[in-house]
Amino acid sequence: MGPTSKASVTGNLQMFASFKLGDAELAMSVGLLQEVVNVPEAISPVPLAPEYLKGIFNLRGIVIPIVDMSVLLNLPAAENAIGKIAVVVTEGVRIGLLFDSTSEILNVPATDVCAFNDAAEGTRSVIRSALKLNNGARLVEVIDPSSLLKIENIASLVCSSSQKDESSQKKLTRRQCITFHSGDREFGLNIAAIREIIRVPEIKRSAVQVEYCLGVVSLRGVIIPVLDFRGILQVPAKEQQDLESRRIIIMKLSNLFVGYMVDAVDSIKTYYEENLLPIPMFDQKKMSMMRGVLPVDENRNVLLLAEEHILSDDEINEFTRGHSVLYSKENAKAMEKEAAGERNSYISFKLEYMLSTRLNSVDEIANLTEDMVKPPGYPDYVVGVQHMRGEVVTLVDLRMYYGMKVTGDYSNSRILVVKGAQGKIGLLVDSVESIDTVDESKKVKIPSLFAKDALTALRGDIQDVVEMPDPTGKKKIYMVLDMPEVLRKLLNPNGSAA
Repeated sequence: MGPTSKASVTGNLQMFASFKLGDAELAMSVGLLQEVVNVPEAISPVPLAPEYLKGIFNLRGIVIPIVDMSVLLNLPAAENAIGKIAVVVTEGVRIGLLFDSTSEILNVPATDVCAFNDAAEGTRSVIRSALKLNNGARLVEVIDPSSLLKIENIASLVCSSSQKDESSQKKLTRRQCITFHSGDREFGLNIAAIREIIRVPEIKRSAVQVEYCLGVVSLRGVIIPVLDFRGILQVPAKEQQDLESRRIIIMKLSNLFVGYMVDAVDSIKTYYEENLLPIPMFDQKKMSMMRGVLPVDENRNVLLLAEEHILSDDEINEFTRGHSVLYSKENAKAMEKEAAGERNSYISFKLEYMLSTRLNSVDEIANLTEDMVKPPGYPDYVVGVQHMRGEVVTLVDLRMYYGMKVTGDYSNSRILVVKGAQGKIGLLVDSVESIDTVDESKKVKIPSLFAKDALTALRGDIQDVVEMPDPTGKKKIYMVLDMPEVLRKLLNPNGSAA
């Protein structure tokens, strides 16, 4: 089949859509063009991708990769171009082609379509013909989208097109993930795969460490290598990085515990496995690491990672070579022995006092959005309601509820979304501090005299006031909020805010 055989034909005319790219004009058959859309605000860069892959975006529930045609074809783009994305469908795969702008629809006689006979390779193979218009005064090169799939790194797109159909046949599987930032990119990891998340302690450097290994930390006597997540995925670093906001995510790989240094841990999200959007992946490093896209809102997507594929065996061997004795099986066994007791994860947050609650009591952590509204007739401490993925969540200012000083400024507040039998409530807190895994057997009760003020201020909703060692071994006071009791008081039998 020739390169122009798929073109839309009206009589002896063939129909093409043309686009601008700098001073060049390019076209493609309208029969292959699904639609033209504006450049979306939410484009998620894909780590370790080819240079011409600008990122991916969510188009009505389908993840579309964006190919920057100026980079692919080595053509200069126009300065300050708004940009248009031509979504094409070829061999069952949708690809977005980024141009500077649209031009016009061309009805071209078949005699003016000049097919190229040479078997070009690489990116040159994308141009398979040209339109000779105005007696040759205007030449428009024609893109053959099917040739894109023959270019190195793009061929694997076809392989992922069936993932969504397969997953739609499974029963709904509810999961939670931690979302975090590394550079300017947002990722997610399943909570079940995370041992704990800690603030950055002293990191001891080593002369034998590889480039992306920052050093080691001692976590309750176990030596753990700390890896720079940005370095692993070659994510550009921010110009200035606040060490206070950075966190280390501790995970176990085989018999080895590792810590990933990330720029910030943002939130907890609840999702259904079957609602993940499959990514049409390019042939690139660590393809298997990308599990799918989790849509958060219209302008935000999270790239969910498969934790077991972040590091290859070769990479693990590289950063442990010559000093693997530091991370021996005995160390791992020591941590496992410690974990044999009852261990639970707690989320710590500020509300004048430092408070904690069991992580499994929190459905997710979210930010306030501009669509928050205050319905009439609600108590003063109910500051509004907010739509969250099809549900209306009632927002309660815990400072006001507990009679603390109220600022009225919620710009930096976080929402702890908790779910009761009668619905969801969002509890506004000043900040979320950390997620800690705690050995219940090491809790030490604080004398009630020291906790009296806090217990009184928090209306008896404190379940426990205990002293526990944090992951670095330092003593930390936890006032554990009894979340079921808080919900019971906030919700009346009809399920509305009391």
